[in-house]
Amino acid sequence: MKTATVSIVLCTFNRVGLLPRAIESVLQQTYPQWELIIVNDGSTDDTAAVIEMYRNRDERILTINQSNLGLAESRNNAMERASGLYFALIDDDDEYLPAHIEKRVQYLETNPDVDIIWGGLDPQGPEEQHYVMDMENPGQKIHLNDCFVSGTLFGKISVFRELGGFRDLDYAEDWDFIKRAKESYTVHQVYFPTYLYYIDAPNRLSDLYTEGKGEAIRRYREKGR
Repeated sequence: MKTATVSIVLCTFNRVGLLPRAIESVLQQTYPQWELIIVNDGSTDDTAAVIEMYRNRDERILTINQSNLGLAESRNNAMERASGLYFALIDDDDEYLPAHIEKRVQYLETNPDVDIIWGGLDPQGPEEQHYVMDMENPGQKIHLNDCFVSGTLFGKISVFRELGGFRDLDYAEDWDFIKRAKESYTVHQVYFPTYLYYIDAPNRLSDLYTEGKGEAIRRYREKGR
């Protein structure tokens, strides 16, 4: 396999019906120098078979099979295995447009002082669901385009590692990561909408959090353990 410039991490748990859409969108990237690390976080459906099918199809796809450890530890495990200069994420219920990686690589190469970028979200679903709880102002809501959605994060893998990756929180690991990154590194928001964020997927953490705060998320995660 050729050396990857971008390491893309996809963590999944019991979403075999949605997973192919996310993987196919990576395969369709106009920028070819990537590796996709898929973390099967203890799925009990046919996820492993689907991943194996794609792994046999493209040598740039790597896999980690583990017991259910949760999103933060899954991402960190993949980060340790990653070999790229840049680090990216995609959620198993979302999708990249074909130029997603290319545009982000170009941005960082054009702006070498920038360490991490976020943004470029295109919400898919009813407009009334385009708002989520504001972590800065509890009790209020903000538009998804103003949120630190993890799938839009892209940056120098050295920075992700220096920050220790993601912390295991009930909710908003992405918000926590960006807040920490801004303390020591240069973080920019970008606006090219190449990340399709699907609102209709079941068991989205933002929905669980709105319904029952951290307790609802903990109950959902315990089902997988």
